Amino acid sequence: MSPADSQSPAPKPSLIDPSQVDPADIAPQSRAGLSRRSSLAGAAGLALAPMAPGALRPIEVGRTYRSSGRSLTGLTSLMGVTCPTSTAKGPYGQRDQVLAALKTLGVTFIRSRIFMGNKGQITWTNQLAANGFKTNAVMGDPTFKAGTPEQLVSLIATSFPNAVHSMEGANEWNLSGRSNWISEVVNHQTRLWNAAKSTAATLNIPVAGPALGMRTGCDQLGNRSSIMDWGTFHLYTGGFVPGYRSDHLIAMERQVCGSKPQFVTETGWHNAPNSKATHNYTPLDVAGTYAPRLPLEYFIRDVPKMSIYELIDNPADPAGTDHEAHFGLLNTDWTPKPAFTALANMNIILKRQYRTTGRAGAPLEFSFREGPSDLRSCLLARSDGRYLLFLWRSLASIYDPNKRIRLTPTTTTAELAWGANRSVNRFVPSLSSNPVATEVTSRSIVPMKAELQILEISPA
Repeated sequence: MSPADSQSPAPKPSLIDPSQVDPADIAPQSRAGLSRRSSLAGAAGLALAPMAPGALRPIEVGRTYRSSGRSLTGLTSLMGVTCPTSTAKGPYGQRDQVLAALKTLGVTFIRSRIFMGNKGQITWTNQLAANGFKTNAVMGDPTFKAGTPEQLVSLIATSFPNAVHSMEGANEWNLSGRSNWISEVVNHQTRLWNAAKSTAATLNIPVAGPALGMRTGCDQLGNRSSIMDWGTFHLYTGGFVPGYRSDHLIAMERQVCGSKPQFVTETGWHNAPNSKATHNYTPLDVAGTYAPRLPLEYFIRDVPKMSIYELIDNPADPAGTDHEAHFGLLNTDWTPKPAFTALANMNIILKRQYRTTGRAGAPLEFSFREGPSDLRSCLLARSDGRYLLFLWRSLASIYDPNKRIRLTPTTTTAELAWGANRSVNRFVPSLSSNPVATEVTSRSIVPMKAELQILEISPA
């Protein structure tokens, strides 16, 4: 985590790409301008024409879609969280509570630096893996204080080879203040790659590149795709909507990783109301509303992994002045913040258990009759024959972080026709893990403000 992945005001971007628009500068969207044969330009996830990897696919209003959706597993395996494993002190040393929180949150991996000579870390890392949480291991830096790349790869190979999700290069080394940071980080990454790929036990563990801080340095570092399996980047939206600047950062990282997959190894929000840092404050309830939309914005861009920084506030800062102490999804007393609750609710919704009611893989037929111009969607298939249709508005903002004022997006609706009667449960994870509406219908009208809506669809 950089101390200032700053959200200071940037030059106003063009209005071509919704992901780079400051929603506070956009007039509220309305239904009035949409014809039934128009496209929803800000939408994604359903067009059948070939698209470039990660390209957002517009929804065609009035078109009948017949789709088998994407696998639910891709979304349920996407999210991780920073959770240091090297200490037995402080909140991260309360390991029973850490484990319980990870299970409730529904992540599949954690992110932590690893160190030579820490037997407690070895034991804890293996214990986490036994409970379903592998580690994205940050493999030191060019000072080699945590160990050389060769030593750390050997540690993994001999002590916890089955507990590691991925091995990540030096963290934000472009912010180290060292004039030769490029040569240092390239040397470190090259040694990490060579050690990992020449060791049988780590050969198939993905090597992630070095994440850069402050949204800078990619052009200077240049193409290093030959020494990484995944590119990495950090993006904190700082109170703006999820997806803000994401396309820009993905494009920047392409300069480093080429066509390799990308991994967002840090994202999230700080909730320190009295911080004077340039990294903007996000109110707790705003983060709670935005949290379920965040993984979807990366999922529709074919970003396979995303890690939120971090699990719990650390250290305690009751005055709320140190923004670095308030990135947690949990407060220091382990009470959940709204973002934690919303993500935990989504985990419950995604993993609801039913008896099988339909043939898995049977296509779903439906059409969009109308909707806001910033509508986005994603259709996922459950193994029991049910479908989950995620709907959200990419520009629906409830907060202006620069002015620190609340915003009220216009309420609009998305209307869908199913072609036949369907049983439809509607969920809003920022509010509850239970359905907010249930109906048997051939047509659904969904209220659209800033919250993610999830429609669970099954035969009537």
